[in-house]
Amino acid sequence: MGLTTGRIKLGQYLFLRYGGKIVFFAQFVPVLRTLAGPFAGANLMPWRNFIFANAVSSCVWAMSYGYAAYWVGGEFERLQGRLVLPLVFIAVIALIAGALFVRQREAQLITEAERAMPGSLELR
Repeated sequence: MGLTTGRIKLGQYLFLRYGGKIVFFAQFVPVLRTLAGPFAGANLMPWRNFIFANAVSSCVWAMSYGYAAYWVGGEFERLQGRLVLPLVFIAVIALIAGALFVRQREAQLITEAERAMPGSLELR
């Protein structure tokens, strides 16, 4: 699966440093929404921080998606023809840019995680 000790330590480091932000923004990405809980647990995120971030992000997600659906519902017929291709193009470009960013920064982030958390992995 490609999991190395460095990548596991990187996950622990990122959840230690940015755990609440990761859980908050994962709520807005369908696959990450499902995986945020198991990843937070596997990376030893404190459960109180997870519960708070998950509750706040769930409320924001529900309100924003509800409002967007209400607004777009009235404009759907007008928007669907003109915006589908540009939105798909933007989504594909964003995914490629995100993958390239992660690939380029992975070694740097693993080094940073090793500096912040020296030694062997912390497992419970």
